[in-house]
Amino acid sequence: MSNTPPEKVRVPAAPAEKQLPVPHTSPDHGIPPRKSPLRRFAAVLAAVLALFGLGTLGAVLLLSLQGQTVAPWLVAASLYALPLAFLLMAGLVIDGIRRRRRG
Repeated sequence: MSNTPPEKVRVPAAPAEKQLPVPHTSPDHGIPPRKSPLRRFAAVLAAVLALFGLGTLGAVLLLSLQGQTVAPWLVAASLYALPLAFLLMAGLVIDGIRRRRRG
């Protein structure tokens, strides 16, 4: 460990009057960002699929716990709707990150 005091290690900051102001370089210049109708449709579709998948999964669990036979379409709906909704949401997140980085 070093015995050098902290003020000797750190580089002193420039005084406030010598610091350059950061220019405001917003790409939209006050205009609200336009939402893509395709993104909005994908988000609504993902939400509907997720709710539908959770509902069918709950129905499958309730029916199987009661000892009743479960319709194959109900099982298939719960098996396919939730992963599809997850993939849509992941795609929307990745697209949002890509748009934000692009500026």
